[in-house]
Amino acid sequence: MKDFLFFNYSWVRNSTFIFKSFEKLGYTCDFVDEASLATFVPKDKYRAVFLYLHEGWTIPITNHLINNYFQDSVLIQHDDTDFEDIQHWSDRKPDVVMHREYTDQTKNARDCVVYPMHFPIPSQYNPAYASKDIDVSFIGNISNPRRAPFIEKIMSLARGSMSDLRWYISVSPQPPGGQQSMEFVEAINRSKIGLHYFGNSYDSWRIWELASVKAAIIMPQMRNKSVSDSVMPFKDYCVIRDDFQDVEEKIRYMLDEKRYEALAQKSFDDYNANHTPEKCFEYYFSVIKKHVGL
Repeated sequence: MKDFLFFNYSWVRNSTFIFKSFEKLGYTCDFVDEASLATFVPKDKYRAVFLYLHEGWTIPITNHLINNYFQDSVLIQHDDTDFEDIQHWSDRKPDVVMHREYTDQTKNARDCVVYPMHFPIPSQYNPAYASKDIDVSFIGNISNPRRAPFIEKIMSLARGSMSDLRWYISVSPQPPGGQQSMEFVEAINRSKIGLHYFGNSYDSWRIWELASVKAAIIMPQMRNKSVSDSVMPFKDYCVIRDDFQDVEEKIRYMLDEKRYEALAQKSFDDYNANHTPEKCFEYYFSVIKKHVGL
């Protein structure tokens, strides 16, 4: 018997990091992705099967495999998508769901055992850009209409009552797909304050990127259970109202007396101590051990 089988998207760096980390610990692992699924023929039994492939054409295939070959395996549904509710990707009820967008509002129709997780985002820190000569930055895309009013607000501030500050605002219509330009890396490293607002999800790459570069984060209260006290706490940011009408006040407050420096340092230290990709896997692995009997 082998330890783990992963149904994974080859192009998703976050899931691949988590899954490959099991292999690096010495566990016997097989990986089936979107290219190899159609021709995959099981030759082994597995302690646990991780289900992440979830498209319309993949689900009938993974269902057949799970129902006919892996009845005795622990079934783990890995979901780092933007869906807040627990998704139905298999006929068989998962034994465990690892869910990124897990909030108090999440609907769990199948009454699954659910654990929160957050993105394993690598540090973007570059000490060559330590001067912090950009007062405020916002870098994002119009991934969801709810972000548009926030962008309009900060654009208005940058042109009007806060035009005395040095801003860096970059807005694109589409997500970058996880590939960040050198301009992006330089901009966030040089920023005293990094702004963030909800897009398609409450968790976001940007939160962890900003924390990693020692920028003070201003954003609404996070909803994700992944950052609750009992999981992977993260409180080192300045909270604004969801309607963001206090964003100007909070920016001024953080810049006054250089308050941003202390918050940015706390965020940076917390990221490196508790929220690196390695720490995300450490928590993830601690959950899996409970249910697989490692």
